[in-house]
Amino acid sequence: MESIQGLLDAGWWLRLIAVATYACAFIGYAARLAVQRLRLDRISTGLAALAVSTHTAYLVTRWIAAGRIEILAREATGDVLSSSERFWYMVSHPPYTNLFDALNFVAWAMMVCYLIIERKWGLRVVGVLAVALALVAMGEASLVTDKQIEPLVPALQSYWILIHVGMLFVSYSLFTLGAICALLYLVRTGTPTAWLGGVQAAAAGLLLALVGGTRLLFGATFEMAPGWRHQIASRLHPGKMLEVTTAVHVLPPGSEKAAKFLTPVAGVGPFLLLAILLLVAGAAVYFRARKGPEQGIHALGYKLVGAGFGLLTLGLALLVYRIVSSAEITLPAGVRLAPGEHGPFRLSLASNYALGLIALVWGTTLGFLLTTPLRDRISANLPDPRKLEDITYKVIIAGWPLLTVGIVMGGMWANEAWGRFWGWDPKETWALITWVVYAGYLHTRITLGWAGKRPAAIAVFAFVVVVFTFMGVNLGLTGEGLHTYGAG
Repeated sequence: MESIQGLLDAGWWLRLIAVATYACAFIGYAARLAVQRLRLDRISTGLAALAVSTHTAYLVTRWIAAGRIEILAREATGDVLSSSERFWYMVSHPPYTNLFDALNFVAWAMMVCYLIIERKWGLRVVGVLAVALALVAMGEASLVTDKQIEPLVPALQSYWILIHVGMLFVSYSLFTLGAICALLYLVRTGTPTAWLGGVQAAAAGLLLALVGGTRLLFGATFEMAPGWRHQIASRLHPGKMLEVTTAVHVLPPGSEKAAKFLTPVAGVGPFLLLAILLLVAGAAVYFRARKGPEQGIHALGYKLVGAGFGLLTLGLALLVYRIVSSAEITLPAGVRLAPGEHGPFRLSLASNYALGLIALVWGTTLGFLLTTPLRDRISANLPDPRKLEDITYKVIIAGWPLLTVGIVMGGMWANEAWGRFWGWDPKETWALITWVVYAGYLHTRITLGWAGKRPAAIAVFAFVVVVFTFMGVNLGLTGEGLHTYGAG
């Protein structure tokens, strides 16, 4: 166990170094894009490559540690493993089996794919957004409470996990890079800021509305699931208990099916509701002005989005404060707790999806507000539009077969594990929706011969679907399912 802990400790430092190096690479890429005379190309690429190398070493330490944990779990039950069995258990637990590891793995896969693109096409401008998204993914991973490596449950002890999940995550990484290239294409070809700002503001308002639900929209009340600390038996060490924090579940009247209990977070709702209204108003104003002249930061839509961002910042800061300083929460009289759950209850990062998704909206809105004044300078530094369009198509056409095979193999795995190929689980449904959207993109390009802004817009929209499939479904926004492992 000491060697396993040593690997995990080394991995912690490697991850920290990778994040810091990614941050330095982002500064280099962004500075080069904003100030053309700065000669930071090779330095930025070198930092990105160093970060990926360190990130790779981190994932290797997690993988080796997980493999050793699997072997110890088998030996603890009295199993005598052959050399081939030991090898299998060493590789059978890849570093993407929980939300924490999955986010770190997707960030790594995206950066590896980006460096290949940069090497082949010299498209360093993509590095700004690629590194930024990698940092966002790793930052979101840091909010996840379940970072421990435990032996896999029987349903996951299969070679399918190496193929099915790995293929899907690599396809998501390629789709992300395709969306970045498509977005840069839209900027380079002079797509009005009113269109880009309107879409961004509308998407931000919609995501906030989904996170807040009807209670926020019609009651100006923002709710989160409080968490409760408890102990579970370790699958690795029989008799040892692990302390975890999970969301509180209750039994609704007349039902024995547990549902999350949500409690209001004082003061946050009005800020978020006003932010939604201003973002939607900004989107509406932008769309109405889409055929008018460019106004940059002087546009009314920009000012409304900026005001919404300010309120969102206040709401997010207050939400963080409420979580950090949460007192014990008393459940209303008559509420039936799910079997086995007990107090004390407090707001915690066990309900982190709300905080993480609000932070994602905050970051994308900030990016829009900061880049709008620099649009002309950024556009002048972008490569030829045909090159961006070509790379978008090639990246997506590389990712779509991986998604296709990954979905089919997921069905084969489900049939082997649960006796059915397809069960319309939320993850299965949204993976199919993602497949259909990207199939539509390829159909418009290959069969209909579309080119230019229309397929680029589809590629950007498809990425939004990918984000929801990967994060929204996993975190329970579509209801409980087999893949809601991040919901707390």
